[in-house]
Amino acid sequence: MLCSAAGEKSVFLWSMRSYTLIRKLEGHQSSVVSCDFSPDSALLVTASYDTNVIMWDPYTGERLRSLHHTQVDPAMDDSDVHISSLRSVCFSPEGLYLATVADDRLLRIWALELKTPIAFAPMTNGLCCTFFPHGGVIATGTRDGHVQFWTAPRVLSSLKHLCRKALRSFLTTYQVLALPIPKKMKEFLTYRTF
Repeated sequence: MLCSAAGEKSVFLWSMRSYTLIRKLEGHQSSVVSCDFSPDSALLVTASYDTNVIMWDPYTGERLRSLHHTQVDPAMDDSDVHISSLRSVCFSPEGLYLATVADDRLLRIWALELKTPIAFAPMTNGLCCTFFPHGGVIATGTRDGHVQFWTAPRVLSSLKHLCRKALRSFLTTYQVLALPIPKKMKEFLTYRTF
């Protein structure tokens, strides 16, 4: 699967086998500017100028969760509609964290299960972010051409998270739901336990 965002309020999922459109995901109120698949390909996150990150199940098109960028400093002027416009979102290599860069001059790190950021870092003119493939570091790029490196949470995934990552790397949501296993396990494997 390939995801494309073209500055519209929606994103498109494409089949890389048949090179055809699979589905259009709609839910943002402004232009989508960034997207990323989880390392196991079971989740898709999209970031928009509407200040929201949406987590999707790319197989079903279901919206699983929204993360909203709220104003951290109340002294900042709320009159600018795009003060917290998102610029970039990315998954950590183990798939347990997200990083986002917004116009409010902050890099945020989110734990996948929580609705609020777990860490903030001040940055100016943020444009993009990505995790180091082996974890522990986030690189951010700015509009003026600078790159900054940040310490990121480095975790040892639990056995249940490693099992989910291994299974979801080759099973679709529909295949997981068809397994003869308890409902709670299906919910965990399909990221429905938020």
